[in-house]
Amino acid sequence: MIKKIICVLLFIISAFILFTAISDSNWYINKTNVLKNKKDTITCAKTESLYDKKTVVIYYSNGGNTKAVANVIKQLLQCDIAEIKSDEAYKQKNILKLKNLVQEQIQSGYIPKTNKTDISNYEVIFLGSPVWKSHVSLPVKSFLINNNFNNKTIIPFYTFGGKANKKQLDNEIKEYSKNANVMNSFLTVWNGLAFLEYQLVKWLNEVYL
Repeated sequence: MIKKIICVLLFIISAFILFTAISDSNWYINKTNVLKNKKDTITCAKTESLYDKKTVVIYYSNGGNTKAVANVIKQLLQCDIAEIKSDEAYKQKNILKLKNLVQEQIQSGYIPKTNKTDISNYEVIFLGSPVWKSHVSLPVKSFLINNNFNNKTIIPFYTFGGKANKKQLDNEIKEYSKNANVMNSFLTVWNGLAFLEYQLVKWLNEVYL
């Protein structure tokens, strides 16, 4: 009897997933077009797309989640990618010490040193950051403060495991980048590659294509 109930439940779940995938037909169409030909995307929420502008994905990743999202975006758009690296020892294994260090540095306004990333040839920057204590990570803050974003568009994306307010994070990006055009961001926790791609493609159709 229990086996029959389990089988019925699995059938219902499978049917629901299949129905959802079929009903959202733009998912398959848009993903295919993003991967193969950005100019042929069928649905586009923007009247002016950014696909013909020189684009790069720039990210800082401490635990690996932001890097994973950055690589998916890079693969979908077939664009350049660069990593922000910091001299600070943020990769220590003691999580409590790391949290205390980050909290102290945020409160003191500390700006860590990061590697130089040339953005002069790019018009559109997908900028990735983990969320630290409800803020943009300090290496990303350093990158924004130390570069000129005149006539450039920043499209932020964030990964988090605690509290996160997308509007607050976007406002920080705007404050630190000054003259940049900051667009609608993407905020996510890691839910598996397939679901992440689904979310990213829908978002890219809204902000980029």
